[in-house]
This record gives sequence, C-alpha cells and structure tokens, in this order.
Amino acid sequence: MNFFNKFFKAGLCLGLFSYLFASPFGNKLIVPITEMDSQDYAYVPAFDLRVGESGDIVRWFNNEHSGIIAKAAVIEIQDNKAKIAFEPYVGLEQKAFPTPTLTPQKNDEVIFRAFNDRALLIAPSQEIYQKVLEAYPDVTWTHPDLFAAYLVGVNHLAPVKSDFRNICAQYAIGIIYMVNLNEGQALDCQTFAVMKKDYISGRAAIEDRMRPFFSRIGKINQDWFSYLIGGISVDDYYLYYDALLKGEIEDDEATFFGRVSKYLTKQVEDIFKGEVKQ
Repeated sequence: MNFFNKFFKAGLCLGLFSYLFASPFGNKLIVPITEMDSQDYAYVPAFDLRVGESGDIVRWFNNEHSGIIAKAAVIEIQDNKAKIAFEPYVGLEQKAFPTPTLTPQKNDEVIFRAFNDRALLIAPSQEIYQKVLEAYPDVTWTHPDLFAAYLVGVNHLAPVKSDFRNICAQYAIGIIYMVNLNEGQALDCQTFAVMKKDYISGRAAIEDRMRPFFSRIGKINQDWFSYLIGGISVDDYYLYYDALLKGEIEDDEATFFGRVSKYLTKQVEDIFKGEVKQ
C-alpha cells in the first residue's frame, strides 16, 4: 500500500474539517463527503467554500494509509451544501503497479486550499509587482521568471489556461494572482474562479507594460508576444488577460479542470459528461 501513503496524513487526522494555516486567499479546509449524487457529483458541507474552488478527494484505507483518489471542484452551493464534480486522480500512476479504479464514496474526505499560501503573481510592471508583494507578505510567491522560462521552453507566444495549470502543478501553487484592469484577482489555479479581489494595484502606463507579464527575462518574450482575439492581433497586457479570463481565448478544454472552467464561464450544464451544448 506504499503507493497510496503519500499526501496529507497529518492534516486528515484532525477531523471533519481543519484550518491548518493562515492565508489571505483562504485557509486549508478538510471536509467529508456527506452525500453522493450519481457517479459524477457529491456533496460536502459548504462552510466558507466558493463556487470554483478545486480540491482533492482522499480515501483512508486504515489508520496509517491514505491516498488521493479523485480531483474535485465546487460547482454549486445551496442550503449550506457544496456540490462537487469529480474525476479519478491519476497523478500517482506508475507503470510498475496496477492503476487503482477507486471512485469517491460517502465519508471520503475532500481537501481544499492545500496550497493557497503559495501563489504566482502576474503583473504588467515591476512597480505593480512589488506593490502586490508588499501587500501580501505572508504569501510564498513563485517568481514569474520561472513561468516566463516555461513559456519559452514550450514555444508559447502567450500563456493560456493550461500553461498556468501546468506551472501550478510543477511548483505546488494554489493561487494565480492576476492584475487585471484596475483590480487584482486571486484566482483558483486550476479553475480560474475568483477567490478574492482587491484594488491595491492601480493601472500601469502604456509605456511601462511588459508582455506577457513582468519578469526579469521579459525582454525575451516582449518581441514575440501576440495573440489573435476575434481575428484581431492583441499585444496589450490588459486586453489579453481580460480576454483570457472571459474565456475568449481558445484552450484545451478536454481536461477536467478545463471543463470546469468552461462550465463556470459558459454554464454548460452537462459538460462533465462530454455532451457540450452548442
């Protein structure tokens, strides 16, 4: 059973729910599945959860061994219950072992906000970047240089949502803090749902805006950052990220969190079953 004995054992022992660290973007929360709704949905106590929050479903096999069996996202909150969609988790898949075929069930535990104290900051200028850092000193910030280097490595002219999901998975990041127009938005790193907004950043002057975002290697990306939106070439920081968050930029929606993101922006009711309404 060593295959399963990997994540969150200490936190899960604390009971039905737990606030284990302080984060301005939401404290870690552990809740039980209280009810199943077919093979695609389940319910957990809502507490302070928001629609769009992502998490992991964990099964305890005995007092010492547990494993992540599915990934989940909140798609509806009503009557103090949060409805979650889920999909089997394959992040620990190993060729030397058979792949478990476990599905969530009542009393499994769901962990939300496990990495919400770790964030990636996307800002248009160094001045605004520094202003946000100073406003959130308790957050562990992953430097955008790493993301800029990733984009160069995969030959992407501009980051799409799947790029953010990949970098978040690589560096255990829970939040993307994106400076957009006149506000800052703390976004769930997998679903892009807004967890918090603030207005501490202001707007960068045109001549100060870096593309695709502030980084110390930004000059490498500056000259080749461009994107077509509605057939029109866009090279402005604010226009690009505004379109990205509105779902106007094409991306791979085949993944679970891609489908959740599309559901949240377009409210496609049966998207989790692959029957996307046109």
